[in-house]
Amino acid sequence: MPMPMPMPTANRSVLPASVLTLVTLVAIVAFQGRFLMVTPAMTAVISGALLVFGLPHGAFDIALLRRAGGPAFSAGATIALVALYLLGATVTYLLWRAAPGVALAAFLAIAVLHFAEDWCACGSRFTALGIAAAIVSAPALLHREILGGLFVLLTGDARSATLADLQSRVAPPAIVVAMAGALLLYRARQQTMAAVVGCTIAALVFLPPVVGFALFFCLVHSPVQFRHHAESLGLHGFRQWGGEVIPLSIGGLGIATVVFASNSGMPVTTNLFAASFMTLAVLTVPHMLVPMIAGRWRQPPLLASA
Repeated sequence: MPMPMPMPTANRSVLPASVLTLVTLVAIVAFQGRFLMVTPAMTAVISGALLVFGLPHGAFDIALLRRAGGPAFSAGATIALVALYLLGATVTYLLWRAAPGVALAAFLAIAVLHFAEDWCACGSRFTALGIAAAIVSAPALLHREILGGLFVLLTGDARSATLADLQSRVAPPAIVVAMAGALLLYRARQQTMAAVVGCTIAALVFLPPVVGFALFFCLVHSPVQFRHHAESLGLHGFRQWGGEVIPLSIGGLGIATVVFASNSGMPVTTNLFAASFMTLAVLTVPHMLVPMIAGRWRQPPLLASA
């Protein structure tokens, strides 16, 4: 059967809400008070940080699939899964080159599905999707033109700015659902996660898009997924980083380097931004799809008896 979605069920599975609250408030005051300005260099540095702090949680995929496969999971199966990952990444990369606007729209939709996995503890698939949709669309509420400009930089197509217009329409109802989700999390005794929803939405609404997204991705999404995967594999301390995590993370950075090198003609800072988000997209697709496909591989007896 398909791999279950990650379901963080303990308040300790995410950065303490007090820390995230402090960071969010300080960042909002700094940017709104113009103590800090988003420069191209700052955007490039933040984009690079997304990869450094974001890739490790996805590096558990092979280990999770190997555990789910049990003793029958052979070395050949591992090679096949790695090949499947590379195939998915290659197809996604080629889509970015052939139709970048379509690839960006698909990436945003996949991001909603993926981020919804962080909020399963609210007990409602619809609400979890609403929280994820709010996370993806909230930057367009006050920063629609900036977001549209970033989309154009990513794709090289002026029409991509219309995606920001669409997000600005999705954001208000999605944020309402997200607040309802925070209430559900609170009632489910997930107080930290409930507070994190509010802090995340505030950061994404008020901060520049890349900054707000970086706070969510590096302080919430990646730690939640990393700790959940490590605990499900029985890994603690330095053992969390052994095995595939470090080498596969380095491999992901290698893919980012290839994408960066292939983006000829861009200023370095713009290229770092574009390469970082393209790499996230290229790796997110197999990160989402391969466990589903692998799950079907384990169903022949069920299919045969149907």
